[in-house]
Amino acid sequence: MFQPNLRATHSIEKSHFIGGFAIDSPTRAENAANSGVQTTISYNNPPTPSSPLGKKLLSSHMRVIDGYLASDLYYYECHRTWTVVRPPNGQRFCGRDKYTYLANEKAFLADITKHLQLVRNNPLVVGYWVLDDWVAWDAGSARPLLMKVNSLVHQYTPNRPTICGLGGTIHLGNTYSWNDGTAANFSPQGCDRVGLYLYTSSMPNRAPYNAAPYSSPDKYNWAMNGLLTKIFASLKKRGWDSKKEPIIGITQAFGGIIRGTSNYYVTPTAQNLAAQSKSFCEHGASGIAFYGWDDSSFGPGSFTPMNSSQIQQGIQQGITACKAYWQAHPTV
Repeated sequence: MFQPNLRATHSIEKSHFIGGFAIDSPTRAENAANSGVQTTISYNNPPTPSSPLGKKLLSSHMRVIDGYLASDLYYYECHRTWTVVRPPNGQRFCGRDKYTYLANEKAFLADITKHLQLVRNNPLVVGYWVLDDWVAWDAGSARPLLMKVNSLVHQYTPNRPTICGLGGTIHLGNTYSWNDGTAANFSPQGCDRVGLYLYTSSMPNRAPYNAAPYSSPDKYNWAMNGLLTKIFASLKKRGWDSKKEPIIGITQAFGGIIRGTSNYYVTPTAQNLAAQSKSFCEHGASGIAFYGWDDSSFGPGSFTPMNSSQIQQGIQQGITACKAYWQAHPTV
């Protein structure tokens, strides 16, 4: 039914990566494919080829980065911070301890092994998203676990790389936030790729609901001047080599009101999206991805590629800009 070289032809090892987060329905897959996206980064279990989403992805020539591993690591850390390493000063990593089945490291790695065995023959899966948001007070705690996870990935699915996600914040003007400890979870032994998700900070909405936001998106430094340099310095201290652990730049493709709050994220224009994508690629990113098509915080008053022509155009322009840069700089 499937071509024997299907996985190889879509390997992110062999080509520049163009992805999108949470493309989790056939309708979202069609929207993303029409914009030029080739891969979805999906949390929890990936779709199977026989599912409605899987069929749509196959017909659209799209593949999946499996985010189950990052979700499982989050659940493990949630349980651990309620039972082993308590947060300081009343801080918390998660709302409540729901993941008691991940009682210890052995149980966590057993669950990862079971998942890898289940998806090893799924032709949609071409890699794994293994790390997501992490709190500063427990910086570096995932590093040894990620080494073990990466070893299991290479053992059971050797042609699929892992991607470790690290986040920073773009503020108004030329300011930004980056915590050096965010890079403490990185190691060359634990991360085959590094995904940098750099979004604007949330703001209080000073305008009426659904009215124009208080701050203009053009007031943000979408070129991320200074921020990327600082992140690269943090990674290099931990042994990062851009040629061995390439960067994937993750661009903000959302905005608007945050569900259940009076806060909002500024909505980037097409030009803002294209500028951020291009800057990632000019700083050496071998791939780009866009966040995102779905999120539990998206609700009335929010904008995504599904309802914003500006965001759709920005994704297309960003992909075009990066492809042009990669063609002119084939060693990236």
